[in-house]
Amino acid sequence: MGEPAVQLTLADLQADRERLRAQQAREDYEKALAETCTAEELHLAARDANEALLGVMGSLADRLLVAIDGESDETRVHYLLSDAAYDVLREAGQAVERATAGTLPELGAAIRRAIQPRDLLTVSEWADRYRHLDTGTNAPGPWRTDRNPHLREIMDSLSEHSPVRRVTFKKASGVGGTEVLFNWIGYIMDHLGNKDMLLVVPTLDLRNRELNPKLRKLFKETPALGELVSSASRDATNREDMIEYGAQNRIIKAGANSPDSMRMAHLPYVAQDEASAYPWELGGEGDPGLLLDNRQRTFSRAKTYEISTPTREGQCRISRSYDRSDQRQRHVPCPHCGHYHVLDFKNLQCKLSEPEAGSSHREVLAAWMVCPECGGVIEEGEKPEMFAAARWVPRRPHIKHHRGYQLNALYSPLGLGKSWKDLAQTRADSENDTSAWITFVNTDMGEAYREKGDSIEDLALITRLEKLRFQGIPAVVIVAGVDVQKDRLEATIYAAGAGEEGWVITHLILPGETSEKDGPVWDELESALQDQHVTCACIDSGYNADAVYHFVAQHGWAHATKGLSGMQRPIVEDERRRRQRLRYRRKRGVPVEPIGVDNAKSVIYARLKQDAPPPGEAKPGYIHFLEDPAFDDEYFAQLAAEQLVDRVRGGRTAKEWVKIRARNEALDCLVLAIAAMRLSGVDLDAEAKAGRYVTLSVEEYERRRRETAVGAAGSQGAAGTPPKKNPFTPIKTEHY
Repeated sequence: MGEPAVQLTLADLQADRERLRAQQAREDYEKALAETCTAEELHLAARDANEALLGVMGSLADRLLVAIDGESDETRVHYLLSDAAYDVLREAGQAVERATAGTLPELGAAIRRAIQPRDLLTVSEWADRYRHLDTGTNAPGPWRTDRNPHLREIMDSLSEHSPVRRVTFKKASGVGGTEVLFNWIGYIMDHLGNKDMLLVVPTLDLRNRELNPKLRKLFKETPALGELVSSASRDATNREDMIEYGAQNRIIKAGANSPDSMRMAHLPYVAQDEASAYPWELGGEGDPGLLLDNRQRTFSRAKTYEISTPTREGQCRISRSYDRSDQRQRHVPCPHCGHYHVLDFKNLQCKLSEPEAGSSHREVLAAWMVCPECGGVIEEGEKPEMFAAARWVPRRPHIKHHRGYQLNALYSPLGLGKSWKDLAQTRADSENDTSAWITFVNTDMGEAYREKGDSIEDLALITRLEKLRFQGIPAVVIVAGVDVQKDRLEATIYAAGAGEEGWVITHLILPGETSEKDGPVWDELESALQDQHVTCACIDSGYNADAVYHFVAQHGWAHATKGLSGMQRPIVEDERRRRQRLRYRRKRGVPVEPIGVDNAKSVIYARLKQDAPPPGEAKPGYIHFLEDPAFDDEYFAQLAAEQLVDRVRGGRTAKEWVKIRARNEALDCLVLAIAAMRLSGVDLDAEAKAGRYVTLSVEEYERRRRETAVGAAGSQGAAGTPPKKNPFTPIKTEHY
């Protein structure tokens, strides 16, 4: 039998526990003692560390000067200074660690870790190190900037230590502009790690349908980013409008068409994707581009990246921004003579097949570029060598903090975009179709489309301002044209005399919510038109029509109008057709007057091109502008905002008015004023011949209008329809 089991008492167990505690405490003490140094040792090590640190840092100023010696480019200077400072800090840490190795190595190691700077990466270096592409590309795998070297400088201008504050990329489709954006997002999230960013696309629908899936793909394919985006950031409650990464960092995703999504705290970084598709005015709050700039005011080193294919000249946001930048173009060397030049479509030549019987289509058999210097033929297979030696050249080098880059589709690397042959084919297929040609100019040439047609020069119109008193104008009727916007009414006051000679008196802008039928802005319009002695007004009903109808129903001298296109349509209907329409529509509410806007614009532009008459002499059709604060540069720019162009569709040419700038309210108001002049029922020549010129008070006009309305009730037709003849006898005033 074995030894009897030892019976442990509670006291024995407690004694064992205390012994174990004492043993652990002894080990902790010995460990702490081993890691502890005497004050003398610490002082000696600190002295050695200080001497080593001062020895290296004392050379910092000289090394910085040597690093930038002979360099004048500001961006290059920033990079060289950053590199030199990085090297000095790294060497200082190593020197301290060596100096304290014999006294207190732990102190030296701690100091080295503390002053060791993080990797000094540019955006392109980060992308080459971490970015990965699996799908949606002809070259899957790790990102390599060398495959598309045009993008390197664009990305590096967005780096944290670059002095550039705004980067504008005006580009053709498919040249890599969006990939620059994604690389910048990754750089901010992974490398900087402490920056908020606002990412803006044209609409919220585009954000949800296109941007968010691409961002999820970016995070999935790039491990360095996927680890930063927590699962909480991917649930349905916040993935549409925000990415949360790090402890408190965000990437906010907004739509340029949504005022609510554009309201946020100040942020250092803003990216504007497809900027040319943004509206020019956001819900009465102004230009969304300026609103975005205001969100960066508190950051001295804020950065903005704008990217877009161009649109029409005068309405193209990316072109406007590029024009304000240093305007960089990509120059490549000729393989034959070495001449650096821009790849331009005018130098793209091709060989075309003969068209088949019954068809005008011609196929491009081969395409090549021609050097503008030596005339040598440049084959597309020579792209890699040319692109590797290419360089960005600014046309406005004095602009330092706003870099603008422009690339057309001729710069697409081999296998990563349209070939030169494809581009030549697209050009050939588009030449007989205006719509297709516009698309080619915007998306392949990377240029804003410039209409060629009949237009007027806005600056020349300013010279037509005249110093005339109202009492000196030989006008027999005063009318108004009113344009309705969401947050304002705009009205042009127009006086007309014999031969439809006209005087633009003033242009009014009345702010207010126009959807309210009895809103204060409509009361203000009524008061303003009465103050100006207006006897007939045309109000566009294309926006907030119910409010327009409500106003017109209460004022017999006002007409609701609807603009109709077509060069053959008259400005207003003839009297017989108008009576027939009014008789048919009498029981269907407020009648709407159709206005031939294309014809009206042609009449206005033709009259604006007339030479001025001698002072005091009449000239039929001539349009005068009285000196008034309303007639500034913006007014005349809006007046000249359209031009008449030839459009080719299916081989047939037609005339069409197109906008060449975003805003044209002044022109719309003048069109409506001309229509009001013709709808007023006033015989301009007869009234002028009788010497009855208009300076009527509101009270006198209303009295005479009521009296005339009673006597003419039998001939008026529907209530509120203007009579055939002038409803008042104007007071005669002195001819000017």
